Amino acid sequence: MYGEHRCLSNLVKIRAVTYDGLRREVLNIFTKRVEVPRSVRGDPSKSKVLVYLLKCEKIYQYIATNLGYIARLPKTENLHGFYAELINIASKNMYDELIVNTSISIKILTNLWSRYRRAILNSTPTEAKKLAQEFVGRTLSTIRRKMRMLNILDDIVKTIKVTPCIDFENPIIIVSGMPQVGKSTLVGRISTAKPLVSPYPFTTKNIILGHIDLGYIKIQVIDTPGLLDRGIDEMNEIERKAIAALKHLNSVALYLFDPTPEAYYTFERQLVPLKTVEQLIGKEKVIVVFNKIDKVPREYLLKYKEALEGQGYSDIVLISALHGINVEELIKKSIKKYDELYHTNYSQFLQHIHI
Repeated sequence: MYGEHRCLSNLVKIRAVTYDGLRREVLNIFTKRVEVPRSVRGDPSKSKVLVYLLKCEKIYQYIATNLGYIARLPKTENLHGFYAELINIASKNMYDELIVNTSISIKILTNLWSRYRRAILNSTPTEAKKLAQEFVGRTLSTIRRKMRMLNILDDIVKTIKVTPCIDFENPIIIVSGMPQVGKSTLVGRISTAKPLVSPYPFTTKNIILGHIDLGYIKIQVIDTPGLLDRGIDEMNEIERKAIAALKHLNSVALYLFDPTPEAYYTFERQLVPLKTVEQLIGKEKVIVVFNKIDKVPREYLLKYKEALEGQGYSDIVLISALHGINVEELIKKSIKKYDELYHTNYSQFLQHIHI
C-alpha cells in the first residue's frame, strides 16, 4: 500500500473547512432565489412550501458534501507511522476524533433533515418558513457543538502541502543534529534538495527531501529541523517532526556535530540530542559526523573524538559540507551501513556516485 501511494497528499485529500465558512454559505443559500418546477407554479401555496423545502435540501446537501470529505478521510491507523505522526502533530492529536465526530454529525443532520423534510411537506407556507428557519438554526447549532475541532483542518492542510513524498521501500538517510551545525548545507551538497541556509537557528521548520541518483536507485536524503538539548516531552512541534522521521523511517541517521570553537552550541550541549537519537533508534543506526573540520584545531578534534569513543562511537566521520571534504566517503559509508541494517545490497550501485 505504502509503496504505491507514497504522497501524503494522495492519501489524505482534505480541504480546510471552518464553521464560519459553512455558516456563511448556508445563509447565502437560504437567502438565494430558488426556481420551482413549472408544474407547481400555478398553486401559490404549494409553490411557497416547495421553495423552503428546496432551500433546506440544498443546505443539507452542501453540509453533507463538505463534511463527507472529512468523514471519509483515512484514520491514522491506516497511514504509515511517519505520516500519521505528522498529522497528529499538526492536529494536536485530534485528527481521528475529528473524523469520528464528523461521521456522527452527518448522521444527526441526516435524521434532522428527514424529520424537517416531512414536516415542511405537510405544512402551510407560513409554517414552512418557520420550519425552514428552525432547520437552518438547528443545523448550524449541531455543527458548532459537534465540530469544535474544525479549526485544526487549516494546520493539517498546511502540513500536507509541505510534506514530501517518501518512498518507504527505498533507502533513506536522515541528517540530524542541533541547529546551526550544517545539516542543510550537507543536504544541499549531496542531494537534489536545496534547503535554505541561514545564520539563524531553526531555519528548517519542516521535513525536506532530496535524492542522490545512483542510476538504478535513488537514495533519499532528509533534512530535519534542529533538535535542542531537552527531552522529547519538552520538544516543540518543529523538533517533533524530526523525531517523527527518526522514529518511523527505516534509515541511517547522520548526527552532525559542529566542533568548532565558535559553534552556536557547546560540544557538551550537542551531546544531549545525540543521546535522545540513540535512545530512540539505537546506536547501531547512527553515524556520528564532525562537520566544518576545515575550521577545527587538531586538539579539539582529538579531545572530542576521545569523548565520543568513550561512549561507544569509535568510527567518526570528519567532513566539511561547505567544501565537500569527505562527503562522498560519508555517503558510501551510510549506504553500506543501510545494507547491514536492513539486509539489502544497494552498495552495488556505489560506482555511480559522484558528489
